[in-house]
Amino acid sequence: MSAGKPFVYKNILLLISAGWLILSTSSCYTVIKNYPANKPFVYKTNVDLTGNFSKNEKDALESRLYDQVDDSMKSRSVSKVLWSVMKSPPVFDSANADKSILSMKALLRSLGYFSDSTSYTDTVIIEKDQHRTIVNFNVEPRKQVTLDSIGYVLQDSALQAITDAHKDKAFIKKGDPFAKNLISVELDRLVDLYRNNGYLRFTKDELKAYWDTLNLALLNPSLDPFEQISLLDSLRKGRINPKANLEIKLRPGFDSDKLVRYYIGDVYVYPDYNQDTINHAPKETIVNGVRVIYYRRIFKPRILPPNIYFHHGELYNQTNYLKTITRFGALNAWNVVNIDTIRQANEDTMDFHIHLSPAKKYSFVTNFEGSRNQSAISGNLFGLAVNFGLQNRNFAKAANQANTNVRYGIEFGNNKGEQFIQTQQIVLSHNIYFPRALLLSGKLKEKANSVLSFNAASTDRRELYQLTSFNSAFGWDIQVKKGILSIRYPNIEFSNLNPRPTLDSIFLKNPSLRNIFTDGFVESILGGLTLTGGKKKNIHIFRFNGELSGVVTSLINKSRFLDTNLYRFIKVDGEYTNKIQLSKSAIAWRLFGGIGYEFNSTVNPLKKNNLPFFKQYFSGGPNSMRAWGLRRLGPGSAIKNFTDTNAIPERYGDVQLELNVEWRFPLANISGVLVNGAFFTDIGNIWLRKKNAGPPEEVFSLTNLIKDYAVGVGAGLRIDFNFFVLRFDYAYKVKDPSPAPADVAIQNKWFGYKFFKGDQFQLGVRYPFIF
Repeated sequence: MSAGKPFVYKNILLLISAGWLILSTSSCYTVIKNYPANKPFVYKTNVDLTGNFSKNEKDALESRLYDQVDDSMKSRSVSKVLWSVMKSPPVFDSANADKSILSMKALLRSLGYFSDSTSYTDTVIIEKDQHRTIVNFNVEPRKQVTLDSIGYVLQDSALQAITDAHKDKAFIKKGDPFAKNLISVELDRLVDLYRNNGYLRFTKDELKAYWDTLNLALLNPSLDPFEQISLLDSLRKGRINPKANLEIKLRPGFDSDKLVRYYIGDVYVYPDYNQDTINHAPKETIVNGVRVIYYRRIFKPRILPPNIYFHHGELYNQTNYLKTITRFGALNAWNVVNIDTIRQANEDTMDFHIHLSPAKKYSFVTNFEGSRNQSAISGNLFGLAVNFGLQNRNFAKAANQANTNVRYGIEFGNNKGEQFIQTQQIVLSHNIYFPRALLLSGKLKEKANSVLSFNAASTDRRELYQLTSFNSAFGWDIQVKKGILSIRYPNIEFSNLNPRPTLDSIFLKNPSLRNIFTDGFVESILGGLTLTGGKKKNIHIFRFNGELSGVVTSLINKSRFLDTNLYRFIKVDGEYTNKIQLSKSAIAWRLFGGIGYEFNSTVNPLKKNNLPFFKQYFSGGPNSMRAWGLRRLGPGSAIKNFTDTNAIPERYGDVQLELNVEWRFPLANISGVLVNGAFFTDIGNIWLRKKNAGPPEEVFSLTNLIKDYAVGVGAGLRIDFNFFVLRFDYAYKVKDPSPAPADVAIQNKWFGYKFFKGDQFQLGVRYPFIF
């Protein structure tokens, strides 16, 4: 490091290095409480696996083997960040170690390892009156038995025909491990297959798997000596590569009543069935062949049949039965879904009675969110927002969900000692979710829900502007594999901006701002795709959104209203978030990129160069670049003030790139309330897209990308109350490409700000990026 670097830079690096050293070595220090003095106690238990395994296979099998260790052989520690605490470690007993070995051997047998070598060693380390015992279980599974042949011999011709027709769907094949779980999964597949072909009462108990690992011909005493030598050689080779033959049959003495194929008889639905129904006389109506029995008629009978996937006269199908239960459960209009079956007199027909217990019709929720931004440049800002929501789970008696939400937010400001309310916003939204695909047909009808939404908002920025906006949209949410596809068309938005004198004076000195602070009309189609994947310890979410405005209205030749107000643009963005769960901590990160382009076909010259500002990207705040206040970063390497007569009050852009990385770790558990900590870094910025939109330093350019990106680092606390998380983040501007004019000397300089000037405090609700 050169001598010219700021003194604070050196101290920061020293503190970071010391912190990492402490954290990396803290796990070596353990405080032991309530231990049995002068007696061997379990201090640590290890499972060492040897064999030809990949790293992932070895980690997975070691974890499963450790789960077989008896609880009395495990000591547990609680991490306190700088140390760990072990309470009441168990006394070491060799009998418990032997019991653990038996459990491990049982697991290995179930996985096809029949010739394993499993043992343990114990080492005692004496420190004063502590006899710490480290137990190592040494496991060598050796050769795994594989399947040499698989046969299905069912003593029923109909079952045999069904089985043979679906052999290609089998979960086991020749060469697979002779593992109990694989065979069990195959038996489950057969049961599901039979139930989907009418065998409603068939269970796994009717099947049995037989296997042999010994060549039975060796037991024949009449074999020629040369044949015996050949068989013995075959047996020797089998020991090197052990194999087993598997045969699946009906269990001896099976119940023939379980082999009856059933058809669907009458279908009854009780949509308002609960303990109060006995006080009402039942009434019956038939809708599309379904008998609806109702007591209070709180649901329209016609909405019920489309959610039932089995029909009179059809062969029973287990998949359709489960789809019906899942479908009614997903509607949220009912708490309990239960289906009873009653056999008719002819014995091969079942009547189905669907009992639905209604959920509470109305529910009310409220929550709040907040953000505090401290800056010597723009003063102190503190924002609060309160949300109120009312949900109707049975709107129009059709199991539709209607959500009405009201949001009120204010942002306080402090300039030269004067306290004031800088921003007020009130938003009213009403959304109706229809549990069916309106205006769609085919397979989409089963996978889509329809949405109709209305929104109105009023935003009042002190001395700058008043913005009133309206929005209405119709569309669908379609279930796809591992995600949801959302389509909204039409999406209609209209915003009316009334500039205040201060903003008008800013326009006179900064004419290009008129291209940003404009109102207008948007007629667009929106699409969004959200995909969720990964496993428990590695969750990732991908989101893609796109919007195209002026699709239909562009076909209208001349319209004064459209020529004056219509925006014609395209906007796309994508986001990838990932959470990797470590042993006691987690790493969460997010990558976001978005771009918007206003078409030259836009008639109004004030709307040609930028997206409307209510569609533009912005950065900063508790869920973005946390070292900057909301809408206080960029665009690009712009140097502009926030507060004087030539100030730019807010920063917007048509392009955004951002990377956020966060390391989360536990700190304490206070009366059931989890307190977690985090270290994080945020990297990114926003830019304008068109050259005519602003000066070159504000326009996106690949050559200036490295220079333009901002960097912030910080630490935070997360207080988890289970039903919500309160988050406090403190961040510092490590590299600022768009400082105020007073700080132009530190533009893009690493660690250029002094502390308590280039810092920011953020208050948030919920975790950022990914849960």
